[in-house]
Amino acid sequence: MTVIREITTDQFLSGLQKFDRVSFQQTPFWAEARRVDWPEFASVGWYADDPDPISVAIIRYRRIPGTAKRFAFIPYGPLIDWDNADIGEQLSALRTYLESKNVIGVRMLPYISLHRWDNATVRAGLREPTARHFRDLAPDRTNPTALRLKAIMRDSGWIEKSVPQETRIDYGLFNFQLNLEDRTEDEVLAGMHKTWRYNAKKASREGIEIDLATISDVGDFQRLFTSTGDRNGFPTLSTDFFRTMWTHLGRGLPGRFTTHFARFEGELLGATTTVRVSSTAECIHTATDTSKPRVKPSNALYLATIRQLLSEGAKTYDLGGVKDCLDLETSASGLVRFKTEMGADAHEYTGAWELPIAPRAYAAATRAMPVYAAAKSRLGALKRSAAGLRSRIPAAGRARIPAAAGRRPD
Repeated sequence: MTVIREITTDQFLSGLQKFDRVSFQQTPFWAEARRVDWPEFASVGWYADDPDPISVAIIRYRRIPGTAKRFAFIPYGPLIDWDNADIGEQLSALRTYLESKNVIGVRMLPYISLHRWDNATVRAGLREPTARHFRDLAPDRTNPTALRLKAIMRDSGWIEKSVPQETRIDYGLFNFQLNLEDRTEDEVLAGMHKTWRYNAKKASREGIEIDLATISDVGDFQRLFTSTGDRNGFPTLSTDFFRTMWTHLGRGLPGRFTTHFARFEGELLGATTTVRVSSTAECIHTATDTSKPRVKPSNALYLATIRQLLSEGAKTYDLGGVKDCLDLETSASGLVRFKTEMGADAHEYTGAWELPIAPRAYAAATRAMPVYAAAKSRLGALKRSAAGLRSRIPAAGRARIPAAAGRRPD
């Protein structure tokens, strides 16, 4: 019989060593960074006959307003040997454990690839007028383990959901991965499109300089990220969010957290944050200034990161999520094309799943939580507007304006 027990941080970090593919989101450090949205979390282990856990997970919790009930969230986890585990038994143990913790429902985003489209397939799809989405292309591989997982989850009462807006910061359904295993820099470069290689060399010739940022540079990063979001229509994040992220991921992580800056003649034109827990490294956020496109800061940034990861022995570089768009007439396909030309393969993950443990309470909370989240978002926007207004008013006049209480990350 498999049971789940809460474990210490040291036990958790020891347990994840057996897994090659570990996301930073399955660490206590990221859970600490996201306490504003998920105030409680626990490190847990699955135990069978062995004194060491066979699986581990970080479970985040959010209380249902006005009640003692909780909703649980497992991003990019649990860390289970999906190919060899008794998935049904491990999911049953998870349900039993959550029931004992007053949880009415749980959301899970397994970090496992369902479909893969090889680089050459995506390149061909971008040239094909009738291919507008990844599913218009036949995948080069469908993972039977992922299919089995989805079937078992359905049979166990789990419901496949679209990724909720509130957790899209934690998950991309379609991602690109660059294979680095047993490859030299020359071999990685050879797998790239000639245009991508040319632009990387051009950045060097133009004088782009790459350096490693520190937490003291968080304000510069946030301003660049905000201008990128405003230009491309995605939500921006506060300076507090990035400062909290840098603080926690830079402390105790069993890997490395880095932020590269690209500068041209002293001006910041690009930045990217990368984190590696196991042999898989992940790009978290990227920001660019497009005022000087000829100097190609993005190519320089990614090449510097690839060189670092190769030196560290990383096997996979997860370049992050993209929209499901292959239509070159739309702007969303630009990021797909950039990552394809970098030589990466496209992956569709297994998606978001929810298990109603207490169905009636879960149904009521499901209706109420989006309203509650929207209200919190509006309040946060008002606080940021007030803070921005205060920053533009001379110091002599600020005393008449009350300070916004407790800013929160988006």
